[in-house]
Amino acid sequence: MKAIFVVLTALAASVFASPVISERQLETQADEIDKLTAVVLQHTANINKTTAAAPENPNLAEQNAAAAALAPDFQGITDALTAATTILTKRALGLDKTPRGACGSDCLLVKVKFLIYEIACTLKFVIVKLGLACVLVYLTPLILALSGLLKCLDKVVAGLLFAVKGILSSVLGAVAGGLLGLII
Repeated sequence: MKAIFVVLTALAASVFASPVISERQLETQADEIDKLTAVVLQHTANINKTTAAAPENPNLAEQNAAAAALAPDFQGITDALTAATTILTKRALGLDKTPRGACGSDCLLVKVKFLIYEIACTLKFVIVKLGLACVLVYLTPLILALSGLLKCLDKVVAGLLFAVKGILSSVLGAVAGGLLGLII
């Protein structure tokens, strides 16, 4: 009887604590997303500049040369996404005790949508200009790292994957199916 009372008390305490824990998780995520966005913006600017310099209707050698020039920036985005996922996972588990500013679910959702939109628009530009075949080897790890970040954040912001699917579908159109296949 006492064991049942203890179990029910613990269950009730966890139900009441869940909203508090969720709010703390949201507050700890915003700074890291802002840092990640700054790094991604730097790399996407480099990618856009390099891609814009590529000739219109490039031949296979020009596509491969442009893709090789883009590789460090794609790797930079991938590394930043992986590092942010590691940090955000630690914060979600409560291992990082650094205090953060207030950012609710809507605030975090807007920040993540902007990050995804920036990456998706850059990918669309590269794919349209150079083709998918020459950059696929660089995009696969990037998409997988992005998938890890989204799965980490989906635990904190419910419905994040549905919002991202909508963004990718509208921005990338026909290419979104293939890229979503890599994410999901």
